[in-house]
Amino acid sequence: MKLTSLTINNLFSYNGTSTISFKNISCIIGANGFGKTSILNSIKLCLGHSNIDLNSILNNNAKEKKCFVNLNFDTFSIKRVWNFESKIEESLTIVFEDDKKLEDSEAEHFIQNKIPDFLVDFLFYDGEVGNNLLLLSNTKLKSIFDFIFDLDLLVNIQKDSLEVSRRLVENNTDNDTNELVELENKKLKLSNTVLDQKEELVDKIKEFKSLKLELQKTNTQIRNKNKKTKDLHTKLEQIQNELDKKSIIFKELSLWQMPLLLNKKLYKNMQKRTSQALNIEDEALFTNRFHKFVSEINSPLDENKLLDIFKSLMLSSSTQIELSTSKTKFKKLIENMKDLKLLQKQINDKIKEIEASQMQQDIMKELINTRDTLEQNLNQSELYLKNLEDNIEQNSIEVKEIDKILTQTFKANQSKYAFIKGYEELRVIANISGKVYKKKLENKLKIFNKKLTKNTTKFLKQYDHIKDISISNNHKIIITDGKEQLSTELLSAGQKQILNFLIVKTILDFKEFASFVMVDTPFGRLSNKNKELLLNSCYLEFDNLILLLTDSEYEFIQTQNLKYKTYQIQRDSIGSKIEEIV
Repeated sequence: MKLTSLTINNLFSYNGTSTISFKNISCIIGANGFGKTSILNSIKLCLGHSNIDLNSILNNNAKEKKCFVNLNFDTFSIKRVWNFESKIEESLTIVFEDDKKLEDSEAEHFIQNKIPDFLVDFLFYDGEVGNNLLLLSNTKLKSIFDFIFDLDLLVNIQKDSLEVSRRLVENNTDNDTNELVELENKKLKLSNTVLDQKEELVDKIKEFKSLKLELQKTNTQIRNKNKKTKDLHTKLEQIQNELDKKSIIFKELSLWQMPLLLNKKLYKNMQKRTSQALNIEDEALFTNRFHKFVSEINSPLDENKLLDIFKSLMLSSSTQIELSTSKTKFKKLIENMKDLKLLQKQINDKIKEIEASQMQQDIMKELINTRDTLEQNLNQSELYLKNLEDNIEQNSIEVKEIDKILTQTFKANQSKYAFIKGYEELRVIANISGKVYKKKLENKLKIFNKKLTKNTTKFLKQYDHIKDISISNNHKIIITDGKEQLSTELLSAGQKQILNFLIVKTILDFKEFASFVMVDTPFGRLSNKNKELLLNSCYLEFDNLILLLTDSEYEFIQTQNLKYKTYQIQRDSIGSKIEEIV
């Protein structure tokens, strides 16, 4: 639905005929008292949604005692005319694209269904006063959301079924039927309870399975935490075993081969000797150089012990020396041992970190507490399930017993008690309608709140104390700081104005029944930052935007990079006129 033009004739302050054709953005500028609000009131009168006294709508300087307002939409036009010649006569005509016409009562009915009261307040909106959703009662909000979620039919079915069932009982009441009606009500109540309990049972079983799975995951985490240390110890033991094997080989080599493998000159001299033992001319110098040599090769053995072994073997006579390995292999052995030592140290450090870390201890403690809580909840859930199943069985048995009594009574006198069956069916219909309403409302609200979150995200990012806004299942507007609900009294007037219109925008988006909005005093006393935010994140989202502006508000619009059509409200001694500014 798109508004394309508006014509006002002799209404309120407007003398003669003024016409406005609307483009993507239309700005109507007027000083206070020149007739901006009169444009909104004229439209509301045309749509039959105004309580204004008709005796006050005709312009005082009108040449003829007649006035009208014409609204042209993309697929139809509405014209309402008032004639004041003798008594006030009002006529209404709707003309469609195919020239089909609706008049008076039929036209009124069309408008009521096409554009309900609350929608008029949102499409033709007073930005400074408006229909503040944040202040509306739950009952009014319920009516709005029932309409946009298409739940009216379910509401009416439930309401009508209950009303007809009540009248049915009233028209067939006596002492006997009263007792049966009480039994029927008890049966219906128990039946509804059984249905609710069965639905709850399904949810509780899911909840029980979820708890069980969560407990399994927590137990796995606890085991993994212990297993992690255990695995590290196992790996450490494997490294130590491998290191021990290599150490044995190293020790065997180091007994006498190591100096010869690493000192070619010494090895040649040893090969040349006959039966004479080596002599050490300078003991201190030899010891010093030996220690330096051991340090350079990073031997894992104790240096003094190594020196003693060398002396005991090398400072003795020997006729033949044969090396069991090569210099390359020996160096590789030493490197492997060094790597194993380093890995051993790293694992030891990791084990110490895990065992000594307060964080790990806290995590483990938290996991254990979580497991204990889950086990407790699981036990309670299991007990609740058992009680719920028992209650379902008991209530079902009682329903069958009551049904048996009612059936026997009905058979005994069908003509007298026939209304009981009708009463039962009507109550069942009312109950089912209520259940379907509840489920549909819940599903629609999820979609609506996602749209609302999207529309309010940019605005809410400005504030630390406002994190989210949503509509609850009982039709309340909920504003939170992320944890707790906030009172709307904590919001400034500007915040209320923006949030209010962002909700309105979401309502219009959701229903997809309007692509335009007309706003009187759209920015009020907002800061420039909030004006830009409201304009760009809200107003400009509509295909058609019609702004009724004061001079200062128009100055702000001129600072924005927008293409728009401009009208000026002029005022003289006989009244107001609207003129386009090229």
